[in-house]
Amino acid sequence: MTRSDHLVSADATITGPLRIEPSVRVLARRLRPGDIAVIDVLDLDQKAAEALVACRPAAVVNVRTSMSGRFPTGGPRVLLDAGIALIDNAGTGILGSRDGAMATVVGGTVRVDEDVVADGTLIDASALADLTHAAADGMRIQLTTFTANALDHIEREADMILDGTGVPDAGLDLTGRHVVVIASGYRHREQLKEIRRYLRDRRPVLIAVGDAADATYDLASAPDLIIGEVEALREETLRSASHVLLHEPHGGDAGRARVDALGLSHGEVSSSMPSAALAILVAHAGGAKVIVTVGVEGSLQDYLESSHTDASGMFLARLQAGRAIVDAPALAQVYRHRYSPWALAALVASGFVALGVAFWATPGGREWLESVWSAATGWFGGA
Repeated sequence: MTRSDHLVSADATITGPLRIEPSVRVLARRLRPGDIAVIDVLDLDQKAAEALVACRPAAVVNVRTSMSGRFPTGGPRVLLDAGIALIDNAGTGILGSRDGAMATVVGGTVRVDEDVVADGTLIDASALADLTHAAADGMRIQLTTFTANALDHIEREADMILDGTGVPDAGLDLTGRHVVVIASGYRHREQLKEIRRYLRDRRPVLIAVGDAADATYDLASAPDLIIGEVEALREETLRSASHVLLHEPHGGDAGRARVDALGLSHGEVSSSMPSAALAILVAHAGGAKVIVTVGVEGSLQDYLESSHTDASGMFLARLQAGRAIVDAPALAQVYRHRYSPWALAALVASGFVALGVAFWATPGGREWLESVWSAATGWFGGA
């Protein structure tokens, strides 16, 4: 199926219950397939859109604009590729509607009981192309801000980034090991699935960042280290980890209360760096040979979609790890061992031929093969 096959027709009628919640993260906990999701998000990023797609709503109505022009956000493309209608810049009036009310969407108009509660713009391929083109100019300003934040990070965290001073102890022997850092970024679950063969073959050390620990536990195995905010993690995931390192760069002590309540031993680290960047620095300082990143920013658009502070910190951590860094999508492309049935049959046949030649080269083996041949021909002849 091509991308164009997914697109929603402008005159299509979509009906479903409204689920109203400005925060995508909160909404995703109760959104069900067929619902009409109502959000209040300026510049919808890929990660937020992925969370919505996973719930399979019939449509997404954004009170604000999903691409303001500051930079080309990836969220609208994710929704369009999934065949989910996006009604953009619908206005705040719909926020006053009753949650759960049955609504009908036609084009950019949303009605409840025949009353128009929102009138926005249906984002199709053409509209998305126009928005993306208009946003390209805003990238210069974003890049300037991004650079300023990177310099600020260097000013505050230079010792940690350059010399490893203050990098927390992972409690693991990483010397010469393969390490996989899993963050809850765009497509992190799909990326984990794509490198399953590598995970089985190499048995790398798994460092899960915050919310990604649950996905790591479900799709790979128990994480060796969990770093970041842990208050939302399942108890079985937390208990499965070899070590927990609390890091809450934006303040709060909910994670500490959670691990204390469970009686888990843990460490803590204070740093303005994002948790995923700390995970990379931990692996690098520990002497990891290869650091595979899952759900971690890798492109310019990824950096711009993240908060500037987090993005610049991640950028610097990746630079420091240098040649050890391999992104999961790239690894999945080169770590595929697929053989056709004919290739497998030829491999088995060549093995039997080699075995026969080896037997024939020895006197005992030759006599045995001749006796087997005589018995077989005699049996078929007698039959």
